[in-house]
Amino acid sequence: MERSPTFRLFNTLLATMVAILVGFFCVRLKVIKPAEGHLKGLGFFIGSMVFPLLIFNTVATAELHSVNYGVIAACSLGKIAVMILTWLLAYVTFQPKRSQGQRILTASVFAFFSVASNDFAIGFPVIDALYDKDMSIYIAGNALVGSFVFIPLTMIAFAIGGAIRTGEGQSNWQIFVNTMYDLSTNPVIFMTFAGLLFKIMFGFSLVEENGKIKLPHPFSDFIELFTSPFAMSALFLTGTSLRSPQISVWAVGMVLMKVVVCAYLSYLFATFLVHGEGVKPLQDFTFFYGSIPTSSAPIVFASQFDPEAAELIATAVLFGLVLACPIMFITAYSLNEQGDPTSSMTILRQVQFSADAGSIFCGLVFCACLLLIRQRWSFTCPARQLLFFYGLVLTAYAAVSLPINPIISNATCEEFNDAGLRTPLVVAFSWLQSSASCMLLALQFMYPCEQKASSNKPWKGFGFACGCLLFALLPAFFATPNTINEICDHEESGSLQLCLNVIWSCVKLVIATCLAIYALCRVPRESTSSDSSSESDHSVEDIENLLQVSHQVAEFRTMALHVRSGTLSRLESGAADWGRFIPRGVILTITIMNIVKVLTQVINAALVHFAFNENMGSFASMLLLECALEHAQLIVLMASLFFDAHFMPSYWPSYLRSSLETPAVQPGQSGTPPAMARGWVGP
Repeated sequence: MERSPTFRLFNTLLATMVAILVGFFCVRLKVIKPAEGHLKGLGFFIGSMVFPLLIFNTVATAELHSVNYGVIAACSLGKIAVMILTWLLAYVTFQPKRSQGQRILTASVFAFFSVASNDFAIGFPVIDALYDKDMSIYIAGNALVGSFVFIPLTMIAFAIGGAIRTGEGQSNWQIFVNTMYDLSTNPVIFMTFAGLLFKIMFGFSLVEENGKIKLPHPFSDFIELFTSPFAMSALFLTGTSLRSPQISVWAVGMVLMKVVVCAYLSYLFATFLVHGEGVKPLQDFTFFYGSIPTSSAPIVFASQFDPEAAELIATAVLFGLVLACPIMFITAYSLNEQGDPTSSMTILRQVQFSADAGSIFCGLVFCACLLLIRQRWSFTCPARQLLFFYGLVLTAYAAVSLPINPIISNATCEEFNDAGLRTPLVVAFSWLQSSASCMLLALQFMYPCEQKASSNKPWKGFGFACGCLLFALLPAFFATPNTINEICDHEESGSLQLCLNVIWSCVKLVIATCLAIYALCRVPRESTSSDSSSESDHSVEDIENLLQVSHQVAEFRTMALHVRSGTLSRLESGAADWGRFIPRGVILTITIMNIVKVLTQVINAALVHFAFNENMGSFASMLLLECALEHAQLIVLMASLFFDAHFMPSYWPSYLRSSLETPAVQPGQSGTPPAMARGWVGP
C-alpha cells in the first residue's frame, strides 16, 4: 500500500525528533557527560570530516542545467536578506559590551542559523515524499549555493572575528595573515573548492545510477560510508547540546527569521523572478523550502567558534522543528489540494472559526480572572491598564468575527460582497481589528520607555487606549480588514480599499520594526549611562523615581522578613511582584507575535493586490498562517499570562487558598506587610 505524502512527511519529522530526544535524554541521564569531553570526538567527526565530505559530494555531483534558476535566485535572495538582517541585529544588540571579535563570531553564528536549511536530513526526504516529479534537484541547487556562497562567507566572518579576538594588539597585516591562514586550512572551504575543481576537471567520470549522478566507484562508496551516519549523528549532537531548553527572545527570534520570514521573502521574490507556464509548483516550492528548519551545522560551528552560544543555538534548533512541523504539514496539504481552491477556502474558514471560538473562550477566562483579582491587577499602571483594554477589544473582536464566518451564516458575507465596507458588522470588525493593532504598537512603545516598576498613572493608560480606539476609525472606514476577503471569497484585486490595506499594513510594519530596533538599542545605552552617572546628575523626576524604587525595595525587604518568619508564604510574596513590576515578558511575547503577523499581512496583501494570487498551493498556507496569527491573539495573550512566573504559579494558589480559608493574620494587624494590608495596587 502506497503511503500518502503527508504520512511520509510525518514519519520523517518523527524520526528527526526522536533522534534529538535520544541525545537529550542521554545527557539528562548522565550516560554522556559533555563537560568531561565525551562528545569531542563526535563533534570533530561531524564538523571536520563528514560535513566537508557532504559539501564536496554536493558540489562535485550537482547537475543544474535543467533547473529554473529563478527558483534558486528567489531562495538565495530570501536567505541573503534574512542573513544580513540577523547579523546586524545580533552584532548591535546581543551583549554589546563584549569584545568586537566575540561579537562578530556570535553574530556570524546567529546569521548562519537563519539560512542553514536542513537540506540533507529533512529537505531531500521531505521533497521526495511530497512531489511526484523530481524536485530534489532544486534542493541540490540550493545546497550548492549554500556550500559555495553562504558557508564560505560565514567561514570568512569566523576567521575575521577569531583573528580580531586573539590578535588584540597586533597590526592589521598580522590579523590579515591569520585570517587567510584560517581560511586556507578550513576543511569546509577547502572541500568546496575541491568539489568545484573536480567538477571542472573530472566531470566526465561521473556516473548515473537510479536517476542520480554519483562519483565514480570506489570514491562514491568511500563517501557514502563516511557520510551515512551524518543525519543521526548530527541530530544526536543537537540533543546533547540541549541542556535546559528555555524560551528566550533570541531563540524565538532566530526561529521566526528562519521558518517564517525566510519562507515569506522567498515566495515574494519567486513571484517576480519565476515566470512562464506551469511555474506555480515552482513558486510553491520556494515557500516550502524556506520553511525547512535549521540543520545541526550551526551547533557544530557554535561549539567551535562560540561555545557560550551553543546551548542557545541548540534550543533554537529544537524550537525551529516544533514551529516548522505544523507549517510544513499545512503546506503539504495545500500542495496536494492546489487544484481545488474550494477545499483551501473551506480549510481557511474552519481555521478562523476554530481560532475565534478558542478566543471567545479565552476572553471569558480573561474577564473571569479580572473579576477574581480586581484591584490586584493594578489598574493604575498604564501598561497593565492597556493590556486590560487590549484583552477586552480582542474578546469583542472574536465575538464579531464569529458570526461573519460562512460556517455560521452566509448572510454577512453576501451583504459584504454587495455593499463592501459599508456593512455595519464589517465596519465593527475592521474597527476592532485596527484597534487591537494600535494597542499592540502602544504596548511595544511602552516596553522600552516605561520603567520596570509599575507607575501610578491611571490616566496615561486610559489615554493610550482612547487614542488607539479613535485612530483605528481611519483604517476601519477606508481600508479592507485583513482575512475578510478570503473568508467571504470577495474579488477585490486591485481595488482602492485593498491598496489602502497594503499601505496600512506597511505603516504598521515600519512602526513595529522601528520600535523593535529602538528597544534593542536602548538597553545598552541605559546600562552605560547608569554606570557613568552620578547622584548630582539626576533631575527632580529622576530623584522621585529613585525614591519610589527605594520605597518598593523597603517594602520588599519587609515582605522578605515576613517570609522568613513564616507570616507570609513565598507564594504570596511572589504574587506581590505581579502588581509591583510591569509584565514585560507578556508584552514581549505578544509584540513579537505582532511583528510576525504584520509581516505576513504585508506580503499576503501585496501578493493579492499586485500579483493577483489565488487561494491555492503555498499561498493558501500563507493565508492560513496569517489567519491563525490574527484570530488567535487572545489565545497567545492568555498563554503568556498563565506562563508568567508571578501571575499564575506565584499568585493564584495563594489567592484561592486565601479566599477559601480565613487568614491567620487579618489585614492591618501587626505582622502584615504594608503592601498586602492595603491590597497592592501599584506604587
